[in-house]
Amino acid sequence: MFLRKLQLWVELGNKRKQEFSGGTIVDVKELTEDGFYRFLWNNLSTRDRFRVLQGKNRTVWLFGAGASCHYALNSRGVNMPLARDFFKAMHRLPTTDGFNAYIGPLISYLHNYRGVHPLKASEWTEDIEQFMTSIESEIDELREKKGKRELTDDEFEKSIALSAVFINMTFILANVINEAQDGSFYSAYSELLKFCGPKDTFITFNWDTLIDKALATSGAWTPNDGYGIDFSAFFDGKWKEKVDSSPPLSSNWKLLKLHGSTNWLVPYTGIRPETLKIQGIITESDKVFLFWQASLPYETHKGRWYGGYGPTCYGYYPPHLPANSFSTTAISPENDHVIVIASHKGIFAPFDEPLVQGVPSSPLLITPVRQKRYDAYTKVIGNLWDLAEKAFAETDNIVAIGYSFPLTDTRSLSE
Repeated sequence: MFLRKLQLWVELGNKRKQEFSGGTIVDVKELTEDGFYRFLWNNLSTRDRFRVLQGKNRTVWLFGAGASCHYALNSRGVNMPLARDFFKAMHRLPTTDGFNAYIGPLISYLHNYRGVHPLKASEWTEDIEQFMTSIESEIDELREKKGKRELTDDEFEKSIALSAVFINMTFILANVINEAQDGSFYSAYSELLKFCGPKDTFITFNWDTLIDKALATSGAWTPNDGYGIDFSAFFDGKWKEKVDSSPPLSSNWKLLKLHGSTNWLVPYTGIRPETLKIQGIITESDKVFLFWQASLPYETHKGRWYGGYGPTCYGYYPPHLPANSFSTTAISPENDHVIVIASHKGIFAPFDEPLVQGVPSSPLLITPVRQKRYDAYTKVIGNLWDLAEKAFAETDNIVAIGYSFPLTDTRSLSE
């Protein structure tokens, strides 16, 4: 096919404004040699590019936040934020708009413990990694005190505020990224994939799904087995055994997301008040679920679904997980405990909120703190690091894009 197109171009010679490849109009004289080959390459299908690149050396592509910050094809025209720009982006995106915004714990904490008045919150622009690290440090400090003595009233009140803002920030992180990435599938990753051979591996420290969507659009990758994770179920309009998709082209493309992803879901994770330790609602579960797309309402926290999002993106609350994925024992209360459901009624929730089915979920994110906690998801994340290590050992080339090997990513520097 490549040679046939090349021959056609040669036959065109100096003819101007000729139609080529079913509708593209070009001026032959205006094409430089580089432009000529670029045009040919861009008009090849992924399958034909793979034929040309079949003998290409294997490359590991390593992505950091700088690789995604170019993207701004969302409804607000806001770039995917870096750590230093995160809170600026948050206030420019729908995350802080209307009754669907849930940033109360963050605003309350800033007001009570940072001296930031709620009306001035939009002017507060601390680096998110520094902020999350300070929150975790204060929680660790109170946990140590709690192990030695009973907390004072002020300390107990602060522990509640810290726990609330820590969990609030997990959902805010996911929502800001979902809002920023909710747009066209096309990104710089789409162009990069045109030059990737069928044996390449993609490793990213980013939570966004820009490269996921570019890979899926290429036809050479599927979310069913392309992440290196054995997902328990897939949300593709509803919970299924796999995402509906055509069989991918023959390739070994794998996407390894070492810090998790906004569309990976686990049982709801919070901070237990009596221990101040991070713990999932189902303590013994290591199951991970994939969210791919939803066009209709799904079961979520108090029925607070709101839609209009493209594939891999969702509103503030992700769907509840299917209860039949867990044993009866796992989803039952502990001995001598009961489950209590309470709904606060106020100006923003004047009516009874519906009871919903399933297990509440959280996005699986290794949050941006200096001592990143990999041990909370040892089996899943640990296996991805093993696959990444194997890919580095077997590759011929390594290309890092937008990743600065920060000192805070201690594991990447030590592996």
